[in-house]
Amino acid sequence: MGLEVSIRQNVAKVTKAYYTLMSPNPSLVIATLGTTSSGKSTIVNALMGRRLAPIEAGEMSGGVLRIIHSDQRKLVIEKTPDAAWETGTWENLGDGELYERVQSTMHRYHDARKKKDFIAPQIQVQAPLLPACDLSLSGLPQGIGVEFLDLPGLKSVQDRANLAVIQPQVGKAFSLVALDYMQVDEQHRQKLLGELKDVVKFLQGRTESMIFILNRVDARGSDDFPLEVRLSKLKEEIRDTLELPSLPDVIPFSARLLYYAQCAWGTNNLSGSTSVPIETRTRLLQALFKDCGSIIQEKRGGDRDLRDWLQRIGNDLEDGYEVDDETLRKIVRYALDWSGGTALWQCINHRINESFTDLVILPALNKVFSRFDSLSESAIEPKRNLKP
Repeated sequence: MGLEVSIRQNVAKVTKAYYTLMSPNPSLVIATLGTTSSGKSTIVNALMGRRLAPIEAGEMSGGVLRIIHSDQRKLVIEKTPDAAWETGTWENLGDGELYERVQSTMHRYHDARKKKDFIAPQIQVQAPLLPACDLSLSGLPQGIGVEFLDLPGLKSVQDRANLAVIQPQVGKAFSLVALDYMQVDEQHRQKLLGELKDVVKFLQGRTESMIFILNRVDARGSDDFPLEVRLSKLKEEIRDTLELPSLPDVIPFSARLLYYAQCAWGTNNLSGSTSVPIETRTRLLQALFKDCGSIIQEKRGGDRDLRDWLQRIGNDLEDGYEVDDETLRKIVRYALDWSGGTALWQCINHRINESFTDLVILPALNKVFSRFDSLSESAIEPKRNLKP
């Protein structure tokens, strides 16, 4: 009886491994790096079209938050030795519940590691994501998955407990590197680039697949250097520090503007309709007009009709009126252009077209080969159990 049970178990193992092998599910993996408080998680949420990555005023994250496109909603916090935070699996959670659980885990890890070393939390969230739902933005072929790896700040990446979790996942990823405009003055720039060089070395990342995002350009003063001068100098120094063959892509960005607008719309294609609840979209749009007034004022220029239209919407939101889909759609389109979102998506499109094989096909093949090894081991196992 024991032998029959063992054979059945091994046959089931082989069968499961076979079907896993036959479904490699090619995906584009986007890893996000950034300096502390550079707005990295705000950028991630804006690109995903939903608020899932915790947004904090200071550095508190650790480990890897892996967010995978899926029609299902699921949270997995893997069991690790002596974890000081709750682990387990939760399904069908709303965005608010997902956010709070992820944030709580990050806080608990951040507090606990002050007393002793822990294996960094390994968190996986599954939910519908904008780049897979709106292919007109991402330019991805139908059926290709999308994953975001939201990594901690540059300093925390090199932490031993973090590095063990992060390093195996980053090598084949497409990387977005967030830099804070207020930290790229002469005093901070060289230090930050040195940290970035160390991180790239530690993670064994691919510098040729990096896009740099210069966030918070809306914080510039009117007497600051012209933005073009800042960008030109930054590109040259990144190229020289990381020993790149050519100047990198550096996109000037205003993450909060795109975050509020895109998360108010959600993950649906702009040609359709939003599925975000009225209360949520109203709250986000109210925050957009309150927090992003300076960049809206700058970008609208001398267009009086646009100014009056925006003023009416702001007044309506202040009075508690709802914004219809057509109005919200126009706001999102303006936000994409004004925030740098359109330029970033175009740059991502170009990189995907240029390196699709390296970014999607080869990682999928590596999964197949590793699963084939597992299948081979599973196929050999029944023979071992049959030995006298």
